[in-house]
Amino acid sequence: MLTLSNENNSNDMNINKKIQRIQTRRKRNHDRIDKMRRDRLMLPFVHFVMLMPYMTEESIKSLVLIPPPRKFNKRDVPQDLQLVTFGVLTQLQRAAKDNDYLGTCCRLVSVLTGVDEKVVASRRAYDVLGIVNMVKDEMERIGKLFQALQTDKTSDEVAAGIDKLEFGTFGLVDWYAKRMGIIDHEEVFNTPWARIYQCMRIDHEQGEFEKRYRKIIENRSKLKK
Repeated sequence: MLTLSNENNSNDMNINKKIQRIQTRRKRNHDRIDKMRRDRLMLPFVHFVMLMPYMTEESIKSLVLIPPPRKFNKRDVPQDLQLVTFGVLTQLQRAAKDNDYLGTCCRLVSVLTGVDEKVVASRRAYDVLGIVNMVKDEMERIGKLFQALQTDKTSDEVAAGIDKLEFGTFGLVDWYAKRMGIIDHEEVFNTPWARIYQCMRIDHEQGEFEKRYRKIIENRSKLKK
């Protein structure tokens, strides 16, 4: 029995050593892979994009975690889009609709920082992707803010053709210009988007209040009859 016990202990030790060797090898491979990822992110963005088809899905997904740099090409980089003008915001929206990944990313960074697109493509991928991540996240946040101000259309409004009164960006600019007594539409594009949004929110809440108030008056009139 003693011999058997010693054999079992010896086998357990061998198994543990094998497990340790496997874990050590995996860690080395993991560190090597991480180094490869870091090295790739230090490449010029245009070269990094060429390597993306050979990257794993996990690696691609992890790119969205890269934060924006404080500086890009010796220029300050905003950490959000809260202070950008409505004109810059509309340019970013147009750039984001491009199907060309390289062109889209370079254009987004160029619009925000003022750096030429060709120069952006030559800068390290880590910085470019960090800015692109921030811009996309912020555009999604801002889009949700404006969408929340949309009201449900009644069947009567649809029947009357309210959909024909939606004029997109021009309609929004024209509305704000009339609201603020602005003659030149270009002045609206130079206005921070947040200011335009706040005016829309105020008008929206005022309109919703008036709807609720009219409904209350109508219901009281019906009860009196």
